[in-house]
Amino acid sequence: MVLGTLLKRLLPYLFFLIAISPCHAENERESARELDAEHRRGVELAREGHYDAGLAVLTALLGKYPGSYPLERDIVIVTAWKGDCRATVRRYERIHDYPDPEPYLILPVSDCLIKLGRTNEAIALLDDGRRRLPDDADLSAAYASAVARRAALFRHELRLEVNTNTSDQGKREWIWGATVSRRLADRTHVYARYANTHSSYDEFQTGKQDRLGVGIVHEFRNNVVVTQEFSDDIHRNGQNGSLTSVVFLPNDLWRFGASHTSFAEDLPLRAKAQLIDARQSSVFTDFHTADYLWSWVASASRYDFSDTNRRTTLFTSLGYAYEMKPKREQRVFLEYYQSDNTLDNAIYFNPSHDRSVSVLHKTDFVYDSRFPRHVDHLYLSLGLYDQQGFAGRATWGVRYEQDYDLTNRTALLVGVGYGRRVYDGASEYETSLNAMFRWLF
Repeated sequence: MVLGTLLKRLLPYLFFLIAISPCHAENERESARELDAEHRRGVELAREGHYDAGLAVLTALLGKYPGSYPLERDIVIVTAWKGDCRATVRRYERIHDYPDPEPYLILPVSDCLIKLGRTNEAIALLDDGRRRLPDDADLSAAYASAVARRAALFRHELRLEVNTNTSDQGKREWIWGATVSRRLADRTHVYARYANTHSSYDEFQTGKQDRLGVGIVHEFRNNVVVTQEFSDDIHRNGQNGSLTSVVFLPNDLWRFGASHTSFAEDLPLRAKAQLIDARQSSVFTDFHTADYLWSWVASASRYDFSDTNRRTTLFTSLGYAYEMKPKREQRVFLEYYQSDNTLDNAIYFNPSHDRSVSVLHKTDFVYDSRFPRHVDHLYLSLGLYDQQGFAGRATWGVRYEQDYDLTNRTALLVGVGYGRRVYDGASEYETSLNAMFRWLF
């Protein structure tokens, strides 16, 4: 009896709750329809060129539905269409931390950042987008354009480099270099360079080189880039040289080139110590897909040594990026190399025929730091080297590099490597170190 009395008292309230539930759901549906319809109306007004009217609709909606990312995003885009870049960037800061922004938001925001002189921020935004969406050609093109635009802001460049390795059968060689270039016009720049090559071993002191070169680079309107350089040793007579290079760029994917130098500088340390020089001719090509997933490089060279030796080399590499994330890229390369030499019993390592097949794995680690850009590169290689007259032997190597854009004008790269190489059937362990500093001014 008590239960019956309680139900009678609660029954009106139950009817009231049942009655208002459909009304509440209907109100939510009405609100969603209004939001969607007004949102589309605001965007359509902006597409028709009525930017202020469209922004008024979207802003009014945002007042009713605060925190709506789609509304905030489209207000940013319409503001960019209107041409108010300062307001665009200011509004974008409200959703800066929203994950995975769409390409149609990244592109206008990055364009505005560039117009406001904040090129590094634009490049970082585009770089994040293209790594996350490697198939988006517009993002890749905008990123490349932004990087080129930043480089074009400065007419001078200073580059300092140092390399050392024990690649000549365990004997260490040091190579120091400095290059200064000046842009004369949009398609022309001149440069001067100095290169010092030496070894601390007494028996190789005669191979020391101090070369000074000057050159000019011009890009013709048919996408042909021509380089002409003249160089000489500042301490030794009769060591003058000439370099001519022609590169054809038919599009953004392919590159073809050929070069000839009358004084090759990449000769073995033991050959330099005997004052042996060489002429070198090369042809090369490289290709990458629009999404940068696949790449291919090939080159062939011929060296005519002054001791009558003729060396021909062939190198090719096929690469594939199997992971392209905002903070990490991983690529694997299949590489092949071979060389042939005509002179027996040369003073330097000179196999009549050799070849190697190797797999190279490269990982790029992208860090958030106080610098505009910080990327570390890790290289791991494993291969098989075969020299005529000797059994094939395994080779391997590991290399780590730190790559910084310290500012929008300065960059620094430092790397160290260690690996096993094979000479006349015997294994030797090679260490290497390189550093490069670049300053745009």
